[in-house]
Amino acid sequence: MIVDSATLIILSGAGLDTSGETIPYVAGWGETGALEAVTEYAELIDRLARTVEKAIATDTNDTDAESPDTPA
Repeated sequence: MIVDSATLIILSGAGLDTSGETIPYVAGWGETGALEAVTEYAELIDRLARTVEKAIATDTNDTDAESPDTPA
């Protein structure tokens, strides 16, 4: 549930909408306390998502800098 929530945030940041699959999946866990878990782990979910998004942005910037199509 933590991974699914963080993945939703990361993919949304990349312009990919996975809410149709992720939200019902995470909501299904609500019957067993997932809502409380998401609330409890919200800071961790946010931190994981930001870390991955930052790594992707850094890697993308490094790749762009090395691209032969990039004007000098």
